[in-house]
Amino acid sequence: MQARTQAKESETVDQTLLVLLAQTGDRSALEQLLHDAYSPLRRYITGLSGADLADDILQETSLQICRKLSFLREPAVFRAWTLRIASRIAFSHLKHARRWHPLDDLPPEHLTTLDPGLGEPSDEGFLSLLDHVSPASRAILLLRYQQDLTLEESAAILEIPIGTAKSRLHYGVSTLRKHLTSERKPA
Repeated sequence: MQARTQAKESETVDQTLLVLLAQTGDRSALEQLLHDAYSPLRRYITGLSGADLADDILQETSLQICRKLSFLREPAVFRAWTLRIASRIAFSHLKHARRWHPLDDLPPEHLTTLDPGLGEPSDEGFLSLLDHVSPASRAILLLRYQQDLTLEESAAILEIPIGTAKSRLHYGVSTLRKHLTSERKPA
């Protein structure tokens, strides 16, 4: 546990140094930052918006990171800052693509069904499960369980109160439980 904490702190220090170098105009530092951020951002964006919008959102996110990096006051929060940018852009794309459905008010019987043979969901299974919750709950679930962030960090990234983050997480987990339970009941 202590080794994991030390590795995370070392990674944060390295990333902070890269941010400072990139803010002074070091192109190779900027490229390294974008390279390191690519995989976690792609996973998060794909989970939030789906594979069909992921490339556009990732490209727009990368552009915003490049344009706004000089305005980042606290280099140590680079990861959270990139996830916040990605969240905003993804929500905008979802609204534009009319995929932002107010699922909070829909009864569970209006949700589409999944393959009931899913035991432990794979990444694809997990992502398809997330289609059954609102994008707001989906963002919290992805940040908490895919990106392994605390609830406080997730709330800060999405710029929402911790109570709202807890509610969205609870709603998302409850909706997924109801869906999985209804799928496993014999007809």
